[in-house]
Amino acid sequence: MIENALERALTRRQVLAAGFAVPAVLLVGCGPDEHEVVGWRFVDDRKKTVTLRRRPTHIVAYNTAAAALFHLGVTPVGVFGDDPAAEPALAGYPWTESALIGSVYGEIDVAKLRSVKADLIVSRWYPTPGGSLVFGFKDLEQQKTIGSQVPIVGINGHAIATKQIERFVDLVRALGVNTESGAIADSRSEFGKAKETLSAVARRTANLRIIAVSGDQNTLYVAKVADDADLRLYAQLGVPLATARTSEPYWDTVRWEHADKYPADGILYDARTLTMPVSAAKAIPAFAALPAVRANQIGSWRVDTPPSYQAYASAMNELATTIGGWRKVM
Repeated sequence: MIENALERALTRRQVLAAGFAVPAVLLVGCGPDEHEVVGWRFVDDRKKTVTLRRRPTHIVAYNTAAAALFHLGVTPVGVFGDDPAAEPALAGYPWTESALIGSVYGEIDVAKLRSVKADLIVSRWYPTPGGSLVFGFKDLEQQKTIGSQVPIVGINGHAIATKQIERFVDLVRALGVNTESGAIADSRSEFGKAKETLSAVARRTANLRIIAVSGDQNTLYVAKVADDADLRLYAQLGVPLATARTSEPYWDTVRWEHADKYPADGILYDARTLTMPVSAAKAIPAFAALPAVRANQIGSWRVDTPPSYQAYASAMNELATTIGGWRKVM
């Protein structure tokens, strides 16, 4: 994902104009009031309109977008991002049906895009003052070059998780998927049950103070709840999350020796492989001394959960189990 200060909350990745054989004539970048709708039309969250002569069938997607699409009944013909084959969100993905279009963040193989006959690229993005760089692209120049040949749909990754799921459902419906029955209806039901389960657990643990954090060699990052898609959902369901107090977006950055800045009964720790492992964090004296750590009330935080019913049902059930046995320790 994109690595600048405004997008750090979901990613913190370590990576801080040949023609395409596109099988459809397209118009990209028109405003939402575009009137010449021919065949297929979708307005993304950047208010960019994609219009094609026919419904796209050769979708290429960024890691988490690919996972969401797959869960919702669309298997992309190509995936790009930071090592997609090792991405936990893509566990169980049918790689025999899909090509790796890029395995290093910001690197997209133009020849492979051409070989899979890509007619739509799907990713997520964060609204920022400097422009609308979509996840997986190195810079705006690369994005514009590729986007002039293969249209790009960007879904707002800063929106609350439920809204992101709704937008991916809108997209797969536009791509021809029946979202009202079958596996999607079942996963929507499981999602609803998971919300109820988490909400019930949250009511029983309402007297707790829980923080969500990430870490690297020098710094503990404490999350701002309002700036994170999944934390906002969990807080909405009643999980007693305490937020970072800072004017900076997404995180308060705290040196490890000041790890006690945010007292907490429980800690949700970033589970991604790109962060300092929780075992290493526990070896830091100031962190190990925290009441929550001493009480072993520290659990996994699934940062950047793919926006699908299936993925969030699993994440919420795991969270409910994690915090369900926690007690007041401060």
